[in-house]
Amino acid sequence: MRLTEIFAKDVQRPIEGVIKADDARHLGIEVDEYVLTNEAAKGLEQLLETYTNYTNANGVWISGFFGSGKSHLLKMLAHLLGTVEGDDFPRERVLESFRAKATDAFLPPLLDKANRIPAKSLLFNIDQKATLISKDQTDALLRVFVKVFDESRGYYGDQGHIAWFERQLDDEGQFDAFKDAFRAVSGREWIERRSSFGLPTVRHQVDQAYARITGLEVSTSILKTYQDNYSVSIEDFADEVRAWLDKQPAGFRLNFFVDEVGQFIGSNTHLMLNLQTIAESLNTKCGGRAWVFVTSQEDMDKVVGDRTKRQGNDFSKIQARFKTRVKLTSADVEEVIRKRLLEKNDKGATALEAIYAQESANFKTLFDFTDGAKTYRNFTDESHFVGTYPFVSYQFPLFQAAIEGISDHNVFEGRNSSVGERSMLGVVQQVAKDIGDVEIGSLATFDAMFAGIRASLKSAAQRSIDRAERDLPDDGSPVTRLAVRLLKALFLVKYVESFQATPRNLTVLVYHRFGLDLPALSKQVQEALTLLETQTYVQRNGNVYEYLTNEEQVIEEEIKNVEIDSSEVSTRLNRILSGEVVKTSKLRYAKNGQDFRFGYKLDDQAFGQQQELSLHFITPEYPHEPEEIRMHSAGKDELRVVLAPDDRLLADLRLLLKTEKYTKRKQTSSLSPVEEQILRAKAAQNAQREKELIERIRRAVGRAELVINAADLSVGSQDALTRINDGFQDLVARTYTQLGLLGGRTYSEQQIAGFANPDQSVMFDDPSAHALAAPADEVLSYLLRRDQLGEQVTVRKIVDHFQAKPYGWDLPSIECVTAWLVGTSKITLTVDSNTLKRSEVAAALRNTQKHSHAVVAPQKTFDQHRIKELRTFCTDFFDEPTAPKDPLELARHASERLRAKWDELKAQVSGSKYPFVAQLEDPIALLESVVGKPDNWYLTEFALADDLLDAKSNIIDPIQAFLGGAQRRIFDEATQMLASNTSNLNYLPPGSSQDVEQLLADPQAFRGNRMAKLKTATVELQSRIDDALVANREGAVRKIDSRWAPLQTSTIYLEATDNARRSVSQKINAILDRIGQENQIAVVREIANTFEEDTYPAILDQLAASPRTSNADSDDTPAPAPIKKQTVSVRTITVADARGVLETEEDIDRYLAALRTALVQVLNDDKRIAL
Repeated sequence: MRLTEIFAKDVQRPIEGVIKADDARHLGIEVDEYVLTNEAAKGLEQLLETYTNYTNANGVWISGFFGSGKSHLLKMLAHLLGTVEGDDFPRERVLESFRAKATDAFLPPLLDKANRIPAKSLLFNIDQKATLISKDQTDALLRVFVKVFDESRGYYGDQGHIAWFERQLDDEGQFDAFKDAFRAVSGREWIERRSSFGLPTVRHQVDQAYARITGLEVSTSILKTYQDNYSVSIEDFADEVRAWLDKQPAGFRLNFFVDEVGQFIGSNTHLMLNLQTIAESLNTKCGGRAWVFVTSQEDMDKVVGDRTKRQGNDFSKIQARFKTRVKLTSADVEEVIRKRLLEKNDKGATALEAIYAQESANFKTLFDFTDGAKTYRNFTDESHFVGTYPFVSYQFPLFQAAIEGISDHNVFEGRNSSVGERSMLGVVQQVAKDIGDVEIGSLATFDAMFAGIRASLKSAAQRSIDRAERDLPDDGSPVTRLAVRLLKALFLVKYVESFQATPRNLTVLVYHRFGLDLPALSKQVQEALTLLETQTYVQRNGNVYEYLTNEEQVIEEEIKNVEIDSSEVSTRLNRILSGEVVKTSKLRYAKNGQDFRFGYKLDDQAFGQQQELSLHFITPEYPHEPEEIRMHSAGKDELRVVLAPDDRLLADLRLLLKTEKYTKRKQTSSLSPVEEQILRAKAAQNAQREKELIERIRRAVGRAELVINAADLSVGSQDALTRINDGFQDLVARTYTQLGLLGGRTYSEQQIAGFANPDQSVMFDDPSAHALAAPADEVLSYLLRRDQLGEQVTVRKIVDHFQAKPYGWDLPSIECVTAWLVGTSKITLTVDSNTLKRSEVAAALRNTQKHSHAVVAPQKTFDQHRIKELRTFCTDFFDEPTAPKDPLELARHASERLRAKWDELKAQVSGSKYPFVAQLEDPIALLESVVGKPDNWYLTEFALADDLLDAKSNIIDPIQAFLGGAQRRIFDEATQMLASNTSNLNYLPPGSSQDVEQLLADPQAFRGNRMAKLKTATVELQSRIDDALVANREGAVRKIDSRWAPLQTSTIYLEATDNARRSVSQKINAILDRIGQENQIAVVREIANTFEEDTYPAILDQLAASPRTSNADSDDTPAPAPIKKQTVSVRTITVADARGVLETEEDIDRYLAALRTALVQVLNDDKRIAL
């Protein structure tokens, strides 16, 4: 059975692929064959509900992709909702057709309700009506609406000013008279001649006709006047529509049906705002009697797009105005195509059911896309298969995406460079016609759809396909024919981002018959793609192919001709292997956790710093056979990673490098916008190519053969890094056979100090210390062999020897082994001829810069008896519980401690205030004779141990015990007491301080109980001093009180002011406080004498100078100033010639006479005398 025999309707019958608004010839067929899909029915129901129950919105937005049937729906709506002028097609017939197709119970009542609303439909394609209007004009959309409205009333819409002239004549009732007058003047009909309004003769004839009907003489051209004064505004247009509607029957509506408005508007903000303002003004002026129905290839949100906040507010109004939206999808298109074109007759359905039963299990394999492509719907069940055959369900949405992509890239011919003139239905019918003669079981392939849009494509865009059909070699071969088909399919999917054009997916696109050998077809597809790639019709990025335009082909050819050196390929491949796949230059040996560094090689070429171990990658281009590759690895410390043969891997790597070099070179050139776009795309593709290459190389490493020393390795993992790591474990084990001496352990630099200077617990309790015995013996053996040969061995030589095979020890472990040998007195380290202390060994070993200067030598042996004697001396002389066990450490320890003791004693003698400390001079001399000797001297010649120990017990320890204990404090306190009471001792009986002074001067003061006696004597002397001080304080206080008590009752005190008395009281209290605090007897006595001679007379003067004023003298007379007199103590008055002694009464009389004379003289001097 042939394919044409299975359809219910003749697929050859004429079907208009594109519904045109102004085409009335096929209207009957369009009405009858309109398919009311489920989605369209839902949208229509919503639309009619809004239309018949007007609230505030008067706009309807119908969207759908190319060929989805939106123009068909708009045309049906125009005839369903009103009378279309010029179309003699009954509105009722459209209504009946829709009622018959409606399966929903809610739709027929709405259809009837809408039919009862009288209306006129103005149906037009906006592009066709805008032939004389530029979209650059801000009012372009309005002018189209005005033109259509003018034409509907019989006016000349192409020129607005002429339509205005006609409308005004019509309003005056003179339009018919004007047409008659014009016919009389010109002999022609006005309708024929008005398009030639620019001709002077026509203008003159218009003026004559106008003058005839108005009786007015026209001085200037009436049309010129209208032309100069014509303007158009949305408000005026809305007023015109309202005026026209007001003349119609009640409830009459005028509906504008505008096809492809979205395509006309594009991204022009002004046009979009124009549309919103027109709809809003019509709504405001006409109150729901004027509606606007529009179609667009995009839904409204996509046309509006992303706007600024201000624009967002404007466009929210548009969305509110076009609140009713109907969206047609690919599902609608598929349903329309199945019902209108692909419906099967009974015989065909039966035959297809048999095919379904036989092939349905294979549908997933045959028609599902893989490799990350978008998932499209496959056949869901038998009825779906029967209804869609010979097409496959994925083809409809994929073709839709292809058309949108081609349109977005301006590949179609046409005024708006948008989509072609063929609808989806037309394309499908074309394919069905082309394959009509094949037997049932054949399929329509995706590439066949190219023929349906070929005529609408720009010639440059399909030039490659034309050339391939003409120029591909062996044009009759199956591979060449398949290559052309694949090229067409690749053209269609070029701009479909969600589709991955891999060989597997392209095989799905060209699968043309059930029962075909799929592997054989896949092989043919790969051969055909290779042919296309070789001829530069397509480019391959990894496993994805892409159609090349003419410009892309030129650039692709130039890229292929870029020259690159083989070293560039090797360098880049190594960079990927080392930097992206392995990502390290060291790997850890699992058995002991040690990291081993390795170098990289590629096909015998070394890259980067090389190590003892190597990771050697062998590429498919290595010029040797597998067996030779294996044998060449013999005796080499390397892991060979033999990559499996892959023709494309290195070819793609070369293409990557060529593209990089080309794009960098072109960046400095002057490029056209198209070239710049292609180069950007090439750069993006190359970045993706690099990612894919890295992943392919990673997979290749995961599957590579591993070879060590001419032997194959068996590794199970196919993860690249895991596989290499597993092989590396084997390489380490085979290379470093003495690595096991470390016992599977690794050591850190933090352990060096502990091994070099161990204490008892570490040496005997730490398991790692015992584990080092075996490797330490190996190092010591090496050292002894070198030493016997007279060779100087440094730490660097030891490290280099034991890091290399067959050992492979890591640096910290070698350093720890060396430190352990030092700690066990097996070796010594010398830097600059100085043997290092054990405490210095760790720092020297950790500093790798010192390794070349640190000399390692076996440690010398000494007399054990002398070692024991020195150790005993150290513990006794230095009072230490233990001494170092290592002889050299012991000698060094003794040397350091003896010098420290010598320095200590010298410091104690120098400037000491203790007279007996001078006795340390003899021990200091002994120590001086044994310090500063070589370390070995203390183990061979040191002989003063007994003398030093005697000096320690007889002199050093007692004096240091004195200086470091309570005896020193007693001595210091006694010395301080004598020093602070030197003056007070003069008021004690002679010899009071003799005992204390003698004990302080005793040269044996630090011995025995002398300090106890000193303490007793010091306490007794201090007590006697304190008693004398108290007695003198009391005497001074009594002397002052003897003056102060009577003064407080004297007239001079009582008559003084309060301030003066208060001041005097504070002075006396201060003197008494000072006496109570003073510790020097002489000072206490001096305070009392000073008070008697100076302070007391001054107090009297102060009181006398401050008399209290009398209350009676309160008048304005100022009080007399007090008489100022100086008071002097009688003890300060000197009696002239009073010398010698008084022995007789005459002597007394003479003295008293002289005293009286002196006293009178003081009074005569206007002074007072204080007795």
